[in-house]
Amino acid sequence: MSERGSSLQYHRSEGSSSRSISEMSVDSDYIPEFSLGMRPETKQLYRPDDRSTWDEWNPGNIRANAEAGSFAQECALIVRREPHPSNNNQAALHSITVQSPLIKKVLEGTFEGFEGLNTQLKQLTFKAPFHPFYYRWHRFEKLRQDQQDQDTKNHLDLLYAILSKEILPHIEVMEDLTKNKVISFDYLWTIFSPEMEVYTKIDGHDRIVLLRDSRYGANMSGEYFSLECRYIDCDGSRFGYVETSLEINSFDGVKKLVGLDAFPSHLHPDVEGLVGRLHARGNNLEQLNGFHHMSYSGFYTARSSRQVRKRHVESGRIIIDPHTFNIYGMPGPNLELIESDAPTDSADDKLFGGIYNVIYKATSQAFHEYGNVLKKFEKHRKGTKTLSSKQRLLCTPVVRGYCLTSKSWAEFDIENVGPVRWSENAFARLVLPHGYKDIIRAFVQEQLSRDDGFDDIISGKGLGFIMLLSGDPGVGKTLTAESVAEEMHQPLYSMSAGELGETAAEVEDSLELVLELTSKWNAILLLDECDMFLETRTTADIRRNRLISIFLKKLEYYRGVMFLTSNRISDFDPAFESRIHLTVHYPALDTDSRLHIWKTFVRMGNSDSRLSDKDLATLAENEINGRQIKNIIKTGRLLSKQQKVPLGMEHVEMVLKVKRGDFR
Repeated sequence: MSERGSSLQYHRSEGSSSRSISEMSVDSDYIPEFSLGMRPETKQLYRPDDRSTWDEWNPGNIRANAEAGSFAQECALIVRREPHPSNNNQAALHSITVQSPLIKKVLEGTFEGFEGLNTQLKQLTFKAPFHPFYYRWHRFEKLRQDQQDQDTKNHLDLLYAILSKEILPHIEVMEDLTKNKVISFDYLWTIFSPEMEVYTKIDGHDRIVLLRDSRYGANMSGEYFSLECRYIDCDGSRFGYVETSLEINSFDGVKKLVGLDAFPSHLHPDVEGLVGRLHARGNNLEQLNGFHHMSYSGFYTARSSRQVRKRHVESGRIIIDPHTFNIYGMPGPNLELIESDAPTDSADDKLFGGIYNVIYKATSQAFHEYGNVLKKFEKHRKGTKTLSSKQRLLCTPVVRGYCLTSKSWAEFDIENVGPVRWSENAFARLVLPHGYKDIIRAFVQEQLSRDDGFDDIISGKGLGFIMLLSGDPGVGKTLTAESVAEEMHQPLYSMSAGELGETAAEVEDSLELVLELTSKWNAILLLDECDMFLETRTTADIRRNRLISIFLKKLEYYRGVMFLTSNRISDFDPAFESRIHLTVHYPALDTDSRLHIWKTFVRMGNSDSRLSDKDLATLAENEINGRQIKNIIKTGRLLSKQQKVPLGMEHVEMVLKVKRGDFR
């Protein structure tokens, strides 16, 4: 191992567990002079290797002498030493056991709030390199200086004399490094204290996490420094801490603090901007926890039990619902309860009698600026919130839910989530025979309100509203369902019958899930091209008969609004008549209907048009459906944009010629 490696081995060594004082031999003739831990002396022990027992230390020749257990029990401190890992002729501190109740009382204040440490233990042992004392050194010094009781001060002086030789050199090196805004790999542990906010970047997101513990480690790739942290997430009803781990790989020499993969957040070069962004993001997470129908633009992570992949959507509709995601998507992280008596928001919680911990004192200017920024957000905090201002900085940058566009469970970046921009004129532009719109709107509106109390004789049956839309392709069946959802400001779950599966089991499972989700989200369900389910059953096709039976059963107990579309209705199975509340047949578009559609699509968007009313009337004579009209206008606009002129009759005629195959 290299020289640096040997040094690291010493600093990171946990050593074997210390032998209990009660296990040491006791002199039966010994008469105690002091009660447990009250003798103002230090008992020195030594072992030549980790396989040997701890024996009395003679610093003259470093050899084992007889044990004296009764005397040791009276001593304020038990100090253990062993050969230094890089020099066997020197003894290095292994551990210190504090037995003095006077010292323990002071340490209770020193380590208040320090996780994983209980100063009331009978065998209170600290192992080299004494990280807890390093992080709280200024607290310990302050309490020792302010101590008025002479007996307590005498005991504290024993501990201080030993530890100061171990701690102060590390503080001196750390202060020199941080003053120059650099750090070495060996001294990473000196700048990361428990409960510190740590900045890092995960999957391109700025993050602040709360440090719980840190340690050095090694694997096949080499040495690394591990940071055990936690952040805040939610499950749809509550917030809690989630564990995560960060690693800093070994490096030679020194490295800029802000160049590390993770560093104390108060050292960030743009603290105000960072805190502002993360606070806003945490506030958004707090508002989005639960169920919400939102719009999303950007990349998201689609998750299933079989794969995880990145996808992109532009102005897509999503359902934010962490609770349902955890049930049907992937189990979410385990949340650890956020204690109600958690540390306060203010940066003053890093103080003790005006004394910073060693890292904050060494970087006091940056820490003061960080604290002032945090106070700004606490000052402007409005109303009663679940999370404090500081806790919002720790929030995850993603929310979990369902993408209605790709029909996948996913994690969405909070920063890309926005309110739905409804197409307010979609329903008004819908071309339907007179009176159809009013009937459809009334039926759907009443069903979504669910306040009429009407039920079937059998409880739970017939509580939904099912509408069948029948007609040739492109006459507006799908557009009707989409327009109704926009008009009612409700989510639309759209899928084709073919997506339900092929076997009876697949169809039953898929349909059951879809119906449950749409009912839970109060969404409008559009089941497109479902002719295979609507056709009359025959004795020749038992497999399809099973599919139809399953479909009929599920429809009967559906509680939401469902639109079914079909291109033909001649072979309609009679059993569906009692399940469908309203059937709308769309006749083929006449000239007036086509003219209305031409005008609607020409006026949509921001592109200019040179098409006159006479041109549109001429185009309406072409016997094509609404979907074809939309595609012709879209293609014509592409031609006009390429030529940098407004849309004209020549562009539309060109598209029509290509469509007819007329290349003359």
